[in-house]
Amino acid sequence: MARRMSPAEARATRSALERMQRTVYLATGIAAALVAALPRGANGFLAQVDQLQPPFWAFTVLVGIAIPVAYAPLAFLVSMRTMRVLVTASAAGFVLAQVLFVPAMTVSTLNDAAAPWLQGFGALHATLLAVAWNRPAVWLFPVAQLPLVATVEYYASGGILEQSLLDGVGALVTCLILTGAGAGVVTAAARQDVEAARAREEAALEASLRTGEREQARINALVHDEIISVLLAAVRTPASPAVAERAERALGSVAAIRGSGLRSPTAAYPPEQLVAALRATASEIDEDVLVTSRVTAEGDIPASVVAAMAEATGEALRNSVIHGGEPGETVARVVAVSVADDEVRVSVRDDGRGFVPRNVSSRRLGLQVSIHGRMAALRGGGSRVVSAPGQGTTVDLWWRPEAVA
Repeated sequence: MARRMSPAEARATRSALERMQRTVYLATGIAAALVAALPRGANGFLAQVDQLQPPFWAFTVLVGIAIPVAYAPLAFLVSMRTMRVLVTASAAGFVLAQVLFVPAMTVSTLNDAAAPWLQGFGALHATLLAVAWNRPAVWLFPVAQLPLVATVEYYASGGILEQSLLDGVGALVTCLILTGAGAGVVTAAARQDVEAARAREEAALEASLRTGEREQARINALVHDEIISVLLAAVRTPASPAVAERAERALGSVAAIRGSGLRSPTAAYPPEQLVAALRATASEIDEDVLVTSRVTAEGDIPASVVAAMAEATGEALRNSVIHGGEPGETVARVVAVSVADDEVRVSVRDDGRGFVPRNVSSRRLGLQVSIHGRMAALRGGGSRVVSAPGQGTTVDLWWRPEAVA
């Protein structure tokens, strides 16, 4: 069963479009409350309560005021689908209330030739519909306000045609402007989401290319160092019995790089070279990082695993250096490497100030792309971040070869 996201996690994963929609719902709810509270004299809903049939008056208050005001507390509590249903239902109810207003009156005309109290509240629904749907059909609502407002006011207020038409045109213009504004901000927010997604893809691609180049150079340097160490061992007297085996392993590494390249799935390296790559990665970022290793595996490790582990480890250490403590504060960092036949595991730990992982935005590329994304893209790979304020941080990386088989 999927775990339900916490409010903080939900906020972190919301798109620009959703954040904008929820903000408009909140603002509209507050605006509806303020408009309803304004004194309107004979045009107010309280002044007309005894001029309408009680059930109908309650219905008009529900769709004209109560539901729109409820958007303020509901804006960040319920799902977008629920909000869309509420917006659509209340807008349809509002139009129905306009159509039934005159038949539901208990008097021939409203007192003091007042306008129906619903006039003016249509602008709220026009805005909400545009924000909720942003479809061509939403323009039907403001267009419908001209005949609805003019006709209802003409019969409810005593037949003043000119004033009724002016109010109808005013309602049309206001609703058209707000519908356009709502559609505009929705389109802009959606475009922002598209651009953000494109930027993340480009950043991920750039990070991948940069990682490949960096890891190619690092592995080549390690192989070079291994060859030098073999040559130095060979000239010693007496020569070590292991020189021949080490030379064969070094030549195999060179052949793997020359023949298939770092990104080829056929390239592989001995477990010791994974440890050496991680040790080199750690020393480049912080010379004080302690690297421990336990190697029990005998088989080689794919180059893609070496590259992914080195990149994710490097990103975890860089995050620790940048965010783990205040400038000048001493933070202990340990990289523990375990290479077994059934699993390769790397644990990056520090005793820094820590953080709350679920509060980190999904748009933070370092964590999402270079750690989680990098390991998730590796078949059989995975990652986990465990941290808490004041408790330090642990980043676990793993790769299981049986998942690849």
